[in-house]
Amino acid sequence: MAAMKINSKQLKEMLENKKTVLVDFWAPWCPHCLKINPAYEQIAQQYAGVLDVVKVDMDEDESLWDELNVELIPTLRLYVEGEAVSSIVAPESKAAIDEFLSGILPEKKKESVSTVHDMIIVGGGPGGYTAALYAARAGLDTLVIERLSAGGQMALTHQIDNYPGFVDGVGGYELAEQMQQQAERFGAKTQNAEVQSMDLKANPKAIVTSEGTFYGKTIVLATGANPRELGIPKEKELVGRGIAYCAACDGMFYKGKTVVVVGGGNTAAADALLLSRIAKKVIIVHRRDTLRATKIYHDPLMRAENVEFRWNSVVTELLHADKITGVRIKNVLNGEEKEIAADGVFVSVGRKPATELLAGQVELDDSGYIVAGETTQTSIHGVYAVGDVRTKLLRQVVTAVADGAVAVHMAEEFLAETL
Repeated sequence: MAAMKINSKQLKEMLENKKTVLVDFWAPWCPHCLKINPAYEQIAQQYAGVLDVVKVDMDEDESLWDELNVELIPTLRLYVEGEAVSSIVAPESKAAIDEFLSGILPEKKKESVSTVHDMIIVGGGPGGYTAALYAARAGLDTLVIERLSAGGQMALTHQIDNYPGFVDGVGGYELAEQMQQQAERFGAKTQNAEVQSMDLKANPKAIVTSEGTFYGKTIVLATGANPRELGIPKEKELVGRGIAYCAACDGMFYKGKTVVVVGGGNTAAADALLLSRIAKKVIIVHRRDTLRATKIYHDPLMRAENVEFRWNSVVTELLHADKITGVRIKNVLNGEEKEIAADGVFVSVGRKPATELLAGQVELDDSGYIVAGETTQTSIHGVYAVGDVRTKLLRQVVTAVADGAVAVHMAEEFLAETL
């Protein structure tokens, strides 16, 4: 049973009738709202007959924001006998929604799995689903374990213009869905679950999840790396409405406009240089008095007539209506505050590889990325790292896709040798 789309009048009627209702307050322009859709549909099926699982488009009745005290979307709110009892904002996994709803149903029995898959892929981003496609087409029994929905960070990008084959660009969420469907057409399977631990040195290798333990002869680690956030109010809900983390992905949306780049490392400098060729004005906000980026970036940025610097400064507030209108910055030396008008803010303060569960198993570099070269082979035989989680020069969708294909080639050789 699918989640039912209702309007505000229907919701009010359900609450007046003392229904037990789970509501997803969402909007079609919200990338995080799209990303939770697959997991939310599974929740609707899982809780069919126990509670009503519905969706309310906040754009259809703007009075609901104040009337129901919804500040951020997606917000999932549980009503019991017409009264709001609890809410969760932008859940990061299906397991988080299950935990939120614990007590509504008896605790689920975790799946007892005896099947040993030829390949388990941890993470459903572009590298993960490319590996799934190649593995399934090669006749390997293939399982993708993904915590929420396909695409990873790519799914949060409104439009991707630098992926070959799409003349007019393609939405990140749309591309992610197509990658998943293509892999599944050849027999790959997807399990939505939160990975809790891994034993990559065992034979077979074990992946312990919120849905049970799964076993694989080979493992592809495609857990990705997430942009570091500024950690200030309203940042998450303004993604796609002025907040961006990838200039190569989203820079063209700011042609002829004013943008702020936050950061001073190589990524920030490269982003600022790229944006200087697109935007009318680029303002770099950096907490130090000089860039940390390598020298190759300094001279071009200093020469660029449309690049300005705000040294010794940090962003303390995002100014916005429906979209970003500017930022408030604070000088870290004298405490002086200023407002800067801008159409967009590119956050380039580093990335965090998702390798928390891998410490002590595979070799990691000083920044926490998995040490793996162009073969994608990690320090453990039969375990491969693809996409943004591995050590590499360039982290883009096309490089992740290439990694996925290479990993399957290496896994086929490994399986042939171990038969």
